[in-house]
Amino acid sequence: MKFKLTALSPIHIGTGDQISNWSYAINNGKIKIYNFEKVVKALKDNPQRLLNITSTIERNPLTKSLGEILQSYRIDISPEYEVELKGEIKNHRNEYKQIWEFIKENGKVYIPGTEIKGAIRTALFYKILKDKFLENERIKNQFLEEYKNCLNVKHFRDERDKKRQIKRNFSNLEKRWESIVFRAGFEKVFDPNFRFADAKKDILKILLISDSDLKNPQDVLEIKDITAMGVSRHFEELHELIKSNSEFILDFRVPFKEEYKTIFPETYKYLGLKKIREACSEFAIGILEEDMEYFKNTDELEANEKEQILGKLQKRKRLAEIAPQKKYIILRLGKHQGFLSTTINLLVKKFAPELYSEVYEYLVPKGYSDFPNKSKKLTIDNELLGWCVLTQES
Repeated sequence: MKFKLTALSPIHIGTGDQISNWSYAINNGKIKIYNFEKVVKALKDNPQRLLNITSTIERNPLTKSLGEILQSYRIDISPEYEVELKGEIKNHRNEYKQIWEFIKENGKVYIPGTEIKGAIRTALFYKILKDKFLENERIKNQFLEEYKNCLNVKHFRDERDKKRQIKRNFSNLEKRWESIVFRAGFEKVFDPNFRFADAKKDILKILLISDSDLKNPQDVLEIKDITAMGVSRHFEELHELIKSNSEFILDFRVPFKEEYKTIFPETYKYLGLKKIREACSEFAIGILEEDMEYFKNTDELEANEKEQILGKLQKRKRLAEIAPQKKYIILRLGKHQGFLSTTINLLVKKFAPELYSEVYEYLVPKGYSDFPNKSKKLTIDNELLGWCVLTQES
């Protein structure tokens, strides 16, 4: 089946690499991105000029850009693409910023199928555990006990070492319960020796999602500053982002075979499109409600900014509520999703808020002035990132 993915807000799915100031030029509010190797090749017949440019880079690693060099030496070379800039190109030290790069294939932008599948997996994990906890008190209590036991670290060198071990405990806990949900079934809950099951028995193997079609960067990308509330504005970072309302096409299939009943745990039943829509809706509503609560209570925004953000979140929540009936799949993808987008944390906050509060400080990166960073990440125009909707093409 063909599905259309529509970006409801800016989205960043990164390569982990950054575009340096020696690969871009600024021109009237737009950024031109170059392939620096092509610039070097264009100068291969002029070694002295190439040497001069290399020397300039060495003397000014962050205070000049490729655009200044191209203009100074009157080098005429076409950029790979050009996109709009919303934010500051230089930091408070008057240095050019690096730009977090969006994933591409052969220079074209796409949404990886693995990213979509991962977001659906997270929503299903939340839905399946939530349903089971409401159905079976004993399983819920076992989960909460294991969650709390992650704090039990007896031997550690210092607080940093203690925190590392606690994080490792929570990572193992999540892997164990993911394995129960997707591979082994809930009969393994009370087996103290059970840790992980064979990946070949993972129910998500049934779900087949392709990468999206490829788009020209100039058609779907923009570059924006992303800032963290609660910290200095000096910590803005530029990102390549999918623009809101951008559309991509992908294949989405859930083939069913009778033998799945004997291969996979019973949770495979959640892989029907109806169940997937419901799971994604419930998870999205949970995240959006938490975000709305945060912005209602924050005093870090002007009243009009707060109203603007809450209005967008309320609209998104209404969409999530009607998504199952409208046959939409609402998802949050990519970077800067926040701490509560981790399934087990959102579940614990709902079922045992005091325990959640106890654990929070050990799992959230430290902010500034030595307190946990509870900030939200926003674009320069006050958008939370990552939201999209999948709709089936007729």
